[in-house]
Amino acid sequence: MATQGNDPPTSAGDLFIARMRETYDFEPHEHALLLAAASTLDEIGSMEQALATSGPVIKGSTGQDRVNPLIGALSNHRLTLLRVLRQLNIEGEAPAQQTPAQRAASAKARDAANARWGNARGA
Repeated sequence: MATQGNDPPTSAGDLFIARMRETYDFEPHEHALLLAAASTLDEIGSMEQALATSGPVIKGSTGQDRVNPLIGALSNHRLTLLRVLRQLNIEGEAPAQQTPAQRAASAKARDAANARWGNARGA
């Protein structure tokens, strides 16, 4: 996240923060989660570039072929990103005036409606 001040966003994380701030109103305690998500996005981008360069299979210490450890690291980072986004209660497009607490309440109401109609989790 290299953007400072009024510079245009340059990284995936910077673009993410700019878009989320345009779309949602965050509570003060949620800004740390937003920064964590942006940082994770930037790390994912760096790992994807490194993986594209080195490939999915690399040579091990004795010259044997082995799976590139970046594959596991990428998987872990993607899961981390999903968890952070869930904590922010970001689902699809919501009006900017809707707070995360309101989005959480909407999600609970939707789950209750799905349970009433016998299709838990929209299934």
